[in-house]
This record gives sequence, C-alpha cells and structure tokens, in this order.
Amino acid sequence: MNLSKFVVYLAAIVFILYGLAFTINPNGMSMLVTGTELTNTSDLVDFRATYGGMTIAIGVIILYLHAINQIRPSLIAVTVVLLSMAGARTIGFIVDGAPNYLMYAYLVLELGGGLLALLALSKTQNID
Repeated sequence: MNLSKFVVYLAAIVFILYGLAFTINPNGMSMLVTGTELTNTSDLVDFRATYGGMTIAIGVIILYLHAINQIRPSLIAVTVVLLSMAGARTIGFIVDGAPNYLMYAYLVLELGGGLLALLALSKTQNID
C-alpha cells in the first residue's frame, strides 16, 4: 500500500470510528475526552450530531473522494481537516489555558497526521 492510500484509509477509519463512538456513547466519550458529563437531552443530541454524525461524514467523504480516484482532493481534505483542528486547538490552549493530557495527544496526532498527509500530497502527481 502506498503512502497516499495509507493516509487516506487511516484518516477515514479513525474519523468513522471516532464518530461512531460519539454516536453510540456520547456521555462516555464526553467523560473520556473532557471529563464532563452531558447533563441534558440537548447535550446528548448535539454531541451525537456534531461529534458523531459530522465526524462520520468527514470519514465517508474522504473515502468517497478516494474511491472515485480523487487522490489529491482526498489528501487535501485530510490535510485541511487535521491542520484546522490543530490550529483551533492551539488557539484554545492560548486563550483558555492548559487542558487535560488528551488534548495534547490530540494536537500531536492532528499535526502528525496533517503533516503526513502533506508529505503524501507532495508525492502524488497532479493528475488523478
């Protein structure tokens, strides 16, 4: 498997599994990630929709682009999503202060994945 396929499949699988975890168990995932309990129905519904549904959609879109031979756009999508998450997370660190250890781990994974996607992108040709 080449680097482009590896990056696309890994990112898509992680997004889909992470989204499914939030869809199936939003309160448990909230406790794991932020240490806070979701206390009302709207919390649960919004976590399922945003962290669950939207995250699953990102993974599916990445897989779809790859499936229709849009390798570069799929790598661009991975890059933009991961580096945008890392950028917004960094702003949170600066504005909001020191978070839990998982936020630092996520930042490392987002930066690493985004840079790996950029590397794969640099190795792909401009034709799809």
